[in-house]
Amino acid sequence: MVELWRLTRNRYGRAVYDRLAAAGVTATLLSEYVADPAAVDPPGSESVSVEVCDPARVSELGAPVDELADGEVVLGAFEGGTPLGYLFCSLDATHDIAPLERRQSFEGAYLRRVFVAPDHRQRGVASALVVGACDWAHGRGATRASALVARDNVPSRALFAAHGFDVVRNHRYVRVGPLSHYSVRAA
Repeated sequence: MVELWRLTRNRYGRAVYDRLAAAGVTATLLSEYVADPAAVDPPGSESVSVEVCDPARVSELGAPVDELADGEVVLGAFEGGTPLGYLFCSLDATHDIAPLERRQSFEGAYLRRVFVAPDHRQRGVASALVVGACDWAHGRGATRASALVARDNVPSRALFAAHGFDVVRNHRYVRVGPLSHYSVRAA
């Protein structure tokens, strides 16, 4: 049986989601993952270096740097100067969470937009990015790291769970035309 995330996490699933949203119909379930950034382990790939970088260094990967919030940084994963992936990280910030159609504040680090180029997946690059972001945040005094992950995004859920992140809350949002409902429940 085909896993749900393989049906929805592609350009066709995205096209259906976008058409429904344009017609005023959305439904979102996001899990909020939380960890102590000092306890995030194990390290990622040994051959990959992770650093806070100028957004232009990951532009060839299609990083949506126009979405960067004030004070948010880009961490890039590089191998021999070649960008392999990126993630965005902020500290004690408030972000627009588009799928929930609301703003949300995060205490400590908020990790988002984890991306690894397809040719470099399954090599520890995403792990190196998460560990690097947590190290960076911990070095700036953060005692909490959070990420919002869509329920159908199995690879990201596995990534955060593998690094000691626990689901603490589930955010649900449904909108049909002018009617909407948002709820947050403890996991």
